[in-house]
Amino acid sequence: MSGVRDGAADGFVNIIKVSLRNAVRRQWKFAVVVFVLGVGVVILTYAYDIAETLERIQAVGQQIESEGAEPSAEQVETMARGAGMFALFSLLNLAFGFGTTLFAFLMPGGMVADERRSGAIMLWAQHPMPLRSFYLQRYVGIQVATFAALAIFGLTAAVAALPAGMAPTTELGGVASICLTGALACAISFAITSLGIRRAALLGLLYYLLSGAVGSLLENPALATFPAVESARAVLQFVIFPAGVIRDLVAGFGSGAAWDWGATGLAFYHFVLWTGIACLGLHRLEKRPLKL
Repeated sequence: MSGVRDGAADGFVNIIKVSLRNAVRRQWKFAVVVFVLGVGVVILTYAYDIAETLERIQAVGQQIESEGAEPSAEQVETMARGAGMFALFSLLNLAFGFGTTLFAFLMPGGMVADERRSGAIMLWAQHPMPLRSFYLQRYVGIQVATFAALAIFGLTAAVAALPAGMAPTTELGGVASICLTGALACAISFAITSLGIRRAALLGLLYYLLSGAVGSLLENPALATFPAVESARAVLQFVIFPAGVIRDLVAGFGSGAAWDWGATGLAFYHFVLWTGIACLGLHRLEKRPLKL
């Protein structure tokens, strides 16, 4: 019996290792691009002191407003130079942040749906291991590779000297935010492909963007007075991507900040939800691996 258990454990580890290597081989170029963007953000924040540049723009703007006269050539030059530099920084920072999330959605790829369409899934169906267990073990390997890359991205972002209001409370909170967001994005993409739906990364990304739009709308102070908005917020927090919940959760990493157990439970719920959807999809595929 011990030999059987050891063999099963070795098989589990081997599947994870192979899946991890395949994921790295497929997406390492994109990961390098995202990392370079992060390094660019770090270099820009230290080379030009973005926080000081932003303060200078605000000071010159307030000075022009208080004087009530035409701005001088020097003031116009200062505003234009600072605005250009801040626009470049914002664009680079946006590309880096979007790239980390897109990378996580791309990691599972169309693993299940594409193999079902091509018929390669029948190769795995011939093994004694159930298809559901096989794909879940492959998913674990992909998630390990994703989390490792996200941790590197997060540590890169933590080095940057971001202006106040554009960075989490602590460096640890920033790393945790990137890792949690990306890990959930990977889980969502895997759940979609497990349902046999192709282009899981694209659909997952659309869900993420739509969730952000809906979340911003519900958080609009102008709509806070409507009872229907509060009811919708209470329901939709269990449906849309929990970006705001993750922000509340990582705020607990700050010194003296109270830990938000409600946000922790809600973030855990979303991981369980998408893992459950993946299991249901794989269970259905076990009964009919090929799309007839």
